[in-house]
Amino acid sequence: MKRLYGATVLLVLLGATTTAQAVDCRINGGGWITVGGGQNINLQVPVNVRLDTNQDRIFLEGARLECRYTPAWWTPSPSEDYWATGSIAGPPWTPGPKFASEGTGLRINGTNRNNPIPTGIRVATMPDNAIGYPIDVTPYILVRNSPGNPIDVRVGDNLGLLRMTQTNNGGTGSSQLIVTYIANNNFTISPSTCTINNNNPIEINFGNVHQRAIGTDPLTTTVRSDRRLTYSCPDGGITTPITITYKGNPSSFDTRLLTMTNPDVGTALIRAGAAVPVNGSFLTRITNSVGGDDVTFTLARRAGSLPAAGPISGSGVLVMGVP
Repeated sequence: MKRLYGATVLLVLLGATTTAQAVDCRINGGGWITVGGGQNINLQVPVNVRLDTNQDRIFLEGARLECRYTPAWWTPSPSEDYWATGSIAGPPWTPGPKFASEGTGLRINGTNRNNPIPTGIRVATMPDNAIGYPIDVTPYILVRNSPGNPIDVRVGDNLGLLRMTQTNNGGTGSSQLIVTYIANNNFTISPSTCTINNNNPIEINFGNVHQRAIGTDPLTTTVRSDRRLTYSCPDGGITTPITITYKGNPSSFDTRLLTMTNPDVGTALIRAGAAVPVNGSFLTRITNSVGGDDVTFTLARRAGSLPAAGPISGSGVLVMGVP
């Protein structure tokens, strides 16, 4: 009888288990973005540009940033993650092009820190419990006490880059977080606390005017109203040239005239015998933190037209800047 001999082979399977480190971050409650140790997280977030109630900072708000730590399958563990400002890619905060000439900073855990901000400020410590913890950092722009040109932020503008670095107590490497802040709203403001007429509205009331009394030339029309513009800065000793810009929508028939509710009528700003074009400016000066100009507002009509009777109104803005 033939016998069958079976051979038993012992398979020795060799391997090694490794710590499965994971770094997760998310913005505004969205999905978690996960990377391994040594990799980078790049996020983009829309934020609203808002003037602080104290009017000394312009905040970029609306980015609710969270991160969490889950390094291994045996979570929870004694491991911890540490998030700090800055990275090998650059400083903690780099402002966007529209803020490049302004003072900026970060509010970190409720404390305002102006640029240059040190690298390595501990922002958050995260235990290994798979729970998201806030990264409490908000960028801001400083409002200056000297004249400056208006900042005109449009939706979609690049407002700046936040850089942070993750490390841990397990020595399993680190990751970098880079957040690009994008404007979610249109926002125009002078980055200065210097004022025109102490920021009080300038009301120009021409009274009851017959249509035929309104001239067609803003320089010669008899419908006029004289005003004094005063300029001041809170800090003493500021002496510098400044510009005053007549901001608004120009009329369709004369760019020297501000659009009114009656399309055949517009308002001009006259200084030193010349009309300042709408969205144009004139050069003047602040000496020892004060200054002023006498100007005239005039009402003019479209040539060949007889404006319809009834109330008319319009609005514009005078903006202080620097040449």
